[in-house]
Amino acid sequence: MVSDLDKGLLIQFGKRLRSLRLSKKLTLRKMALLCNVEFADIQRYETGKVNITLLSLGELAKALEIEPKELLDFTQEQDLKH
Repeated sequence: MVSDLDKGLLIQFGKRLRSLRLSKKLTLRKMALLCNVEFADIQRYETGKVNITLLSLGELAKALEIEPKELLDFTQEQDLKH
């Protein structure tokens, strides 16, 4: 079972991914064409519905032309912290 803290982490990552994708003016389908990740999976990552794998993180970063660590550069909401 995913805790509230873990769910919040997935949602924050998804918001970061979506923001970066939109800043590059990429649709879900166009981004999927640039990497080896299905567009439906990208959508699930953006909505925090599934936990991303390290390999998928690398593929998304490649499509966005950024370093993988930039996808993880987000701040957890204060109310979800310990």
